[in-house]
Amino acid sequence: MTTPRILFAANLHWNAGSSHMLAEYANAAATAGYEVGVSTQLSRLDERVGVHLPLVPDIRWATHLVLVFEGRQFLSDPQLDLCDAIPRHRRVVIDPDGHWGETVTIGTDTSAGTYPAASWHSLYSRLTDLVLQPKLRGTPPPGARVFSYFGMPATRCRAGRMPAADDLPFQVQYIGSNWWRWTSLTELVIGARRATPPVTRLRVCGRWWDGETCAGHETATTSVPGWLRRHGVVVAPPVPFGTVVSEMALATISPILVRPVLTTLGFVTPRMFETVASGSLPVFTDDVSYIRELYGEEAEGFQLGTDPGDVLARMVRDPEPYRRRLVRVQRRLQAEYGYPRLLVTLAKLLG
Repeated sequence: MTTPRILFAANLHWNAGSSHMLAEYANAAATAGYEVGVSTQLSRLDERVGVHLPLVPDIRWATHLVLVFEGRQFLSDPQLDLCDAIPRHRRVVIDPDGHWGETVTIGTDTSAGTYPAASWHSLYSRLTDLVLQPKLRGTPPPGARVFSYFGMPATRCRAGRMPAADDLPFQVQYIGSNWWRWTSLTELVIGARRATPPVTRLRVCGRWWDGETCAGHETATTSVPGWLRRHGVVVAPPVPFGTVVSEMALATISPILVRPVLTTLGFVTPRMFETVASGSLPVFTDDVSYIRELYGEEAEGFQLGTDPGDVLARMVRDPEPYRRRLVRVQRRLQAEYGYPRLLVTLAKLLG
């Protein structure tokens, strides 16, 4: 029997998007008993990310095709026609931004993004009969099924073996770009500074945190120049490819910030897993409380509630009880959401 060859296509960048996930799937392929590749004919690849991924130049290599759409509709008409080289029943769309289904709008954030909602439905219907969404809460829309897509990387450090809080470079650190996350981060910073004693060793790594914006997405990436630095936050560039989890391990606490539309949809995000894998303590606001379904009963200890500063101060002062909770979460997620297991599930969905 021929080994299934699963080909992914996406809009990929070295420091954002699905590139890290596809590298994880490629690493898991041998364990799961499959081959995994990334299509150069269909994907958009920046000049740096290609060296980190198993690129495949000919779509005919594949037995199955997985198309991942985040913010951009990256396929041209000739590329859409090329997808027909793979039988329709062996093609699937991954929809991590909620483009399929009724449009959700929260303030200026919308699940349709910069495209008409109808164009997403037309595109997905052209490609497949099966849309997969990483939905943790609620029922998926008609035509969609639940599949996490994002999974648990290898554990960087067991939470119970993390260095003492005073020996880590940062007390609180967020790694990721500003994509409708400015308000969430600044509220967290204010809470940290008002804590007793104040939580002061803070860092953010990523793009669009200091006044610069993404062209065409100015609202999503808005920030106030100098605000973070004035509040004692070190602002650093994105971390190198493949080092997100290890960089998170440099802080006692790593907040999980989720854009408004995804919280309303109840979607999982990569940070929900990467933070746990790092050994850094995850914290989240009340609007992300659905994460309890992922972390189990241990989630309660990581919810910021109405007094974020108090929770942050207690975690920094005495992290060990929280780390014991996190060890149990690490074990649970590694067993249920490891990438080899996700890849097997994905292959079964593809048929």
